[in-house]
Amino acid sequence: MTEPTIRLARLGDVGELVELRSDFTFEDVAPTAARPGYEEECRAFLADAIASGRWQIWVAEVDGRLVSHAFVALVDKVPRPVRENARIAYLTNVYTRPDFRGKGIGAAVIARAQDAAREADVELMIVWPSDASVEFYEREGFEKPDEPLIWRAPTGP
Repeated sequence: MTEPTIRLARLGDVGELVELRSDFTFEDVAPTAARPGYEEECRAFLADAIASGRWQIWVAEVDGRLVSHAFVALVDKVPRPVRENARIAYLTNVYTRPDFRGKGIGAAVIARAQDAAREADVELMIVWPSDASVEFYEREGFEKPDEPLIWRAPTGP
């Protein structure tokens, strides 16, 4: 296997990123047809995310094919009169194609995202892991916090 290149996604990657998002979603869910308008909505979201820089989308590329990605949104903190980090980071949509797992590629993508977060003066990075991925994130330096509180929006009628 060729050594993966870890880089930020480009506009030319949007089509492949849409495909990966579907693969990621349907890997653990019985495949059905995507909801109407999904592909166009996802393409528009990704194009805006990349062009605006609102999201850092880190990808691993092997032989011209995207094989892994991680999405990071940086959230500015309200300034305080004492020195503190300027941002927090939200990590999501971490995925590696099944035939490329166990080779350290996902870990390399996360490491690059963490390096970029340090460069962006991030205090902490938040991820909501699936039960199956907790050990992966723990190996990459994530830990369960003991202080944040969360509010969940009510669902249903």
